[in-house]
Amino acid sequence: MSKPKRGTLECSAGHRFEADVYRSANVTNEPSLKDQILSGQLNHARCPACGRDVDAAVPFLYHDMAAGQLVWVYPAALVDQAAAVREKVRRSHEIVGSVLPEQSPGSGRDVVFGIAELISWLNRASPAT
Repeated sequence: MSKPKRGTLECSAGHRFEADVYRSANVTNEPSLKDQILSGQLNHARCPACGRDVDAAVPFLYHDMAAGQLVWVYPAALVDQAAAVREKVRRSHEIVGSVLPEQSPGSGRDVVFGIAELISWLNRASPAT
């Protein structure tokens, strides 16, 4: 289930405010989340003090059960740390795999950085019919 939690964001002018932040997005159970992703609005808010747009710099797990897609989405600002992030995800997957049955190929080993890269990944993973 995808359930947002309140998180504190800060705009480029230094204003801090609360907004809904998703750490997972199951687009099979909540199709509207996919629309938010494709429009760049998931984990995105507007500062109530000055109107600046802010993206929550938090990783989240994208899950489409119907399409068999599971991918970690890390903030684009962390792309320079891609090797370390991918190693962290690999180790986590290894730990989970040691206590749970073997999972299918799209089982959360893929990592992308930012919504734009997620959209590109989705386009590659789901060819047009």
